[in-house]
Amino acid sequence: MQRTTSLILLFPMLALGIRWGSQSSLSPALWGVPFLALGLLWLFAAYRGWPMEAWLFLGVLMLGALCLGHLAVLPERLWDVPREGEFRGRIYAVQPLSSDQRLLVRLNSPSARVAVHLPKEVPVQVGDELLFRGTVARPTKAPNPGVFCYRDYLRRLGVFGVSYPVEFEVHPRSQLGLLPRLRSFLRRNIERHVREPGLVLALVLGERDELGAQRREAWRLLGISHLLAISGMHVGYLALGFSFLVERLPWRPGIRYLLIQGGLFTYILVSGTGASAWRALLISTLGGYAGLRGLRRDGLHLWAAAGWILLLIQPALAFDLGFILSFAASGGILLWAPVLKMQWRSRVFGYLVQGLLFSVVAQLSLVPFLMDSFREVALLGPLATLVFLPCVVVLLVGGLLTAFGLGALGLGPLLNAVMAVVGALEALLLPYAWQWKLGSWTLAEIGLWWALFVYAGWRLRQPRLTAPRRTGAQLLSLFVVLLFITSLPPAARRPLEVTALNVGQGDSFFIRTPSGRSILLDGGGSLSPVQPFRRNAGSERVVPYLRHRQVERLDCVILSHPHDDHLLGLLAVLEEFEVGMVLDSGLEHASPAYERCLDLISTKGIPYQVLRAGDTLHLGDGVTITVLYPQEVRPKLPSPQNNNSLLLRMEYGGIRLLFTGDLEAPVLYDLARDPHVDLRSQWLKVPHHGSRGSLVEEFYQAVDPIWAVISAGPNSFGHPHPEVLEALDRRRISWRTTLQGPQTFEVWWGVWGRFRGGGS
Repeated sequence: MQRTTSLILLFPMLALGIRWGSQSSLSPALWGVPFLALGLLWLFAAYRGWPMEAWLFLGVLMLGALCLGHLAVLPERLWDVPREGEFRGRIYAVQPLSSDQRLLVRLNSPSARVAVHLPKEVPVQVGDELLFRGTVARPTKAPNPGVFCYRDYLRRLGVFGVSYPVEFEVHPRSQLGLLPRLRSFLRRNIERHVREPGLVLALVLGERDELGAQRREAWRLLGISHLLAISGMHVGYLALGFSFLVERLPWRPGIRYLLIQGGLFTYILVSGTGASAWRALLISTLGGYAGLRGLRRDGLHLWAAAGWILLLIQPALAFDLGFILSFAASGGILLWAPVLKMQWRSRVFGYLVQGLLFSVVAQLSLVPFLMDSFREVALLGPLATLVFLPCVVVLLVGGLLTAFGLGALGLGPLLNAVMAVVGALEALLLPYAWQWKLGSWTLAEIGLWWALFVYAGWRLRQPRLTAPRRTGAQLLSLFVVLLFITSLPPAARRPLEVTALNVGQGDSFFIRTPSGRSILLDGGGSLSPVQPFRRNAGSERVVPYLRHRQVERLDCVILSHPHDDHLLGLLAVLEEFEVGMVLDSGLEHASPAYERCLDLISTKGIPYQVLRAGDTLHLGDGVTITVLYPQEVRPKLPSPQNNNSLLLRMEYGGIRLLFTGDLEAPVLYDLARDPHVDLRSQWLKVPHHGSRGSLVEEFYQAVDPIWAVISAGPNSFGHPHPEVLEALDRRRISWRTTLQGPQTFEVWWGVWGRFRGGGS
């Protein structure tokens, strides 16, 4: 590996190492010995000039990054056990929310950053001292993918604790600091001269609160939200303006360089922006210094150095989506820039074509990250960026001049006119704001194509390393191989997925076949017993997860039995989604939820069918669901709702999965002794949330599972019962419970099964 290659790889490997290290429970001390040993070996190899020196260096970097990642989330361990008491700290950020306000506070003791939620009407500002009494704990984690994860959001900000205090005192700062006063000055100038300042404030000062939800959503759909981020474009125009003024001063180049970079640094501090602006500042600083020293300036190396510096200063940036998107887009542009540089006869035409090409490259560089986070990519993004960019430049430059006190020059009417043009462009392009969704593609397949895109940019920019014809043939071969892999039938590329969702104390299973058919078995129940219809698992957990999985239509909804902890969440699902059919055991239940369910089925004209033992559903790809019980509804059984639950066996090739609902001991015992019922299955949904009343040794012996899932959340029933867990362990059954989050089981090609962490 060449030294230049290793320097560029240093940054992404550092970011990956931090992310991996943050997930490890091992102490950094356990990595100390291999880190030290490999470091000494690398020094010796570098001294002797061994060819393996670059690879050893990357190994040293990776071990160091793992340690750094573990240290980055070490403050989170402060709140593993919630702390109650009195805390004092300084407010460094105020974030208005819909119902309250979030204050980011640096505590004096312990030395940590926490998020404190106070009522919206409490007057606070940056720099105030906050004294509060209450409990500081770790933020809540998202119960399922698709649900907002407060813990991840705060982690990206370097905050690991949250508090909703019972008592608090705010001690105002005697006077605003220099930076807040300067920010207030800039804001007042803009508001004085611009009729609707929301867009200009967002572009100049990074304030999106007054932008409006409608415009934010429109720009997201158009794929131009990145234009709102204070980034390289802002820093570039400011640097140009500062240079225009400073270069005319009769001072030495070094002094002028410091003035320009100091001005940029001050602007970024005032605007309170994120990683993209700091990236641009670091690249400008490093590039300017290299220019002063007469050193070679390579964009990719400056890009990698900027990322490396930021991660060393704040490792938590490795979890920040803005940081990832900013560096991915800029890295893609820098990677492909030498390839895309062409000479055109018409400068205007050349500008338009090259602008569009660079925008397409930036979009392609972001595809796997956008798909992973949002499950969609705006197809109109590159063209919309090219169309809106002139307006954004005028608003940015005019807004900056207005903010610095030059609004009296008549810039206000110009900015108002440009914003009218922006509104017209939004109305013109929004009907064509198509989104490319994940669909039948998997993230792994998209990742392979993205890797080819990056590799192609790297090879094509270095024609000296490989003859152009050979490079072209190599890339074409890789393209054909990937095309073949991604064109295979769905059953060869995708598994059968069964995900036990985290719906609290209830059941809900999402099933997706290799060809993409979607089935929902039960929908969970109430998350708030006091207001079951206002806060239930369906609206807060199941529906967001289905939208995260881009489900537009459920081919089948199955209700195992009509108890609220299985049924209530289905109401929101039936309201929100198109449903192919609804299936259940036919046992009626006198409850408002069941009556509402039947009413929705009738109102929406959804086909409804009662299942009986022997019925079989064919889902394609060789996947079938066979009903094993009941042969008929038996309302006189003890616990009739539970003991008339559907017993379903799903088969895919040689793998069987058994869904048991809430069946209890009497029925389970009879089923285990019935010679006409074949219960053998490798995967088992443990009956009735792992209750002691459903523990029947003969049943487990008849099923003889390898894997098991217990659908249970925090409850007062003692589920899962310790004796059930002991029985599973005694039989060496690999089990999981939704207490730890959603659990996904995959079946590949009908011959191999495995648990996969999470349900994404």
